[in-house]
Amino acid sequence: MCPVSVDPAEKAVGTDQEVRELLADYFRAVEQHDLTRFLSFFLQDEHFTAVEDKETYDWTAFVAFAQGFFQAMAEIALQLETCAVDPLGSGGAVATGVFKGVGRMASGEPVAFRNAFTFVLVRQADEWRIKHVHESSL
Repeated sequence: MCPVSVDPAEKAVGTDQEVRELLADYFRAVEQHDLTRFLSFFLQDEHFTAVEDKETYDWTAFVAFAQGFFQAMAEIALQLETCAVDPLGSGGAVATGVFKGVGRMASGEPVAFRNAFTFVLVRQADEWRIKHVHESSL
């Protein structure tokens, strides 16, 4: 039997769609304050890194950062403004763009922000995982 070849353009479209779906679910997890689901989007190993503005986190520190963020926010709504997905071979992709958030802190004060992001994603089995995240306030 001959192997089926996949057109690189079709593969890029599939990667783009899959990563965009992951990002939409990622934002829903934040809006729903679902910390467990939020953390499930990430590659949970020693190679994971996160940069939030000027702070760099390994996996353990990132979990603590995320827990603090979820506890500090009473409500939040996120909107993706721009997004570009670039496939990296058969098992990787980079997503870059801008999103904004509005909401209310647990203390009651309103919050609004706009961040640029870069996610480096790897494909494990049939699922995408975020290996590196970098978000910066605009």
